[in-house]
Amino acid sequence: MFTKNNIEIYFDGFKNEQLFLFVLGGICLTLATVMYVLYKQQWYKGFALPLAVFALVCLGAGYTNYSKIATLKVRSLYNYDMHPEQLKIKELPRIIQIEEGYMLLIYINASILIASFIIFYKSHNTYYKGVAAALFLVACISVLTYYIFKSRTFSYKNGIQQFTKQIIVK
Repeated sequence: MFTKNNIEIYFDGFKNEQLFLFVLGGICLTLATVMYVLYKQQWYKGFALPLAVFALVCLGAGYTNYSKIATLKVRSLYNYDMHPEQLKIKELPRIIQIEEGYMLLIYINASILIASFIIFYKSHNTYYKGVAAALFLVACISVLTYYIFKSRTFSYKNGIQQFTKQIIVK
């Protein structure tokens, strides 16, 4: 049975996911800066570039989503009690879109994973080997992270679908 507690658990978990992305981005940006500035070998410079881009994406996504969580949580809890049809009209399509976005990100990062593996073994330049190694690491982290995010979103979506199954939208 889908309850208000399920909504709170989902949004608290979503908040923690975004904090994780933000912290991960900060760590990766620090590591990329250290590698680029302190190490002079081309492999480290190549490794630092994709890591810095990944860090900026994580920081941006983490901050943007984190700032929206409180509003979405309050709206969903209010709609649960007062307007359950809004969960079906607004929240369910939003969650489906998020879930599809996670699947797209998983596929993109799986493709990057394969491409980086090929680049690493086909390239003779140490700079490109560093780029490929960083892309491989970033893609592994991303696939795992988005898979976990997707599984939580999937269970929340199923709860909303069960709760709003009897509701007829006019």
